[in-house]
Amino acid sequence: MRAMDVDDLLQKAWKAVEKSGVPESLYGVAFKEAADFIRTSAGTGNGSGNNGSTNTGKRKASHRGTASKTKGANGSGGGTLVVDLDTFFGDLVAESGVPDVDLRDVLNLTDAGQVQVTTPSKDLGKTMAEQAKTAIALVAGARSKGLGENPVNADAVRQELQRKHIYDAANFAAYHLRPLKGFNAGANSSQILLTSKWVGEFKAAIDKAHGRTPAPTAT
Repeated sequence: MRAMDVDDLLQKAWKAVEKSGVPESLYGVAFKEAADFIRTSAGTGNGSGNNGSTNTGKRKASHRGTASKTKGANGSGGGTLVVDLDTFFGDLVAESGVPDVDLRDVLNLTDAGQVQVTTPSKDLGKTMAEQAKTAIALVAGARSKGLGENPVNADAVRQELQRKHIYDAANFAAYHLRPLKGFNAGANSSQILLTSKWVGEFKAAIDKAHGRTPAPTAT
């Protein structure tokens, strides 16, 4: 059985992605999966037989509870990988020192790669500004250390604040992001950069979301 021509494989995989209707943010994941599936099918008689069925089953199982992982905001600076929830939280535990259970009680990672804050907005601070700053620290910290984004996709952070009904476009940059010491605006409005002080503010945000008195952060 002859191997499939590489150009033919890439063309078929791209056509499959275009027909799938997946969001552009997941094109990298979808393209890789389509190429792997087409290559496997070509080598196992179009996926027939025990080997084809087994491989397909493993592929489907491996994507339960997974989400896109990109290096760089909006996918810049690297290709798109796949991260499961255990990897996401494991990396975040290693980088922040916050216990896994504390993270899982506050954060969620959707299949589309969106970091969500599950704590009610009213419990993130007494004012909308406090709530926004808490959410920024949580989402930006999680996207940076759990998804490997560098710089962090600021648009994704804004989307989560909008979902929580605590986004104020007029005050986001000057009064919500700028006062934070561990999170700075990047080269443009779509970027957030972390500093060495991000850990203290991230831990304080986790404590606040849990209703605990936040530990003092470094000044």
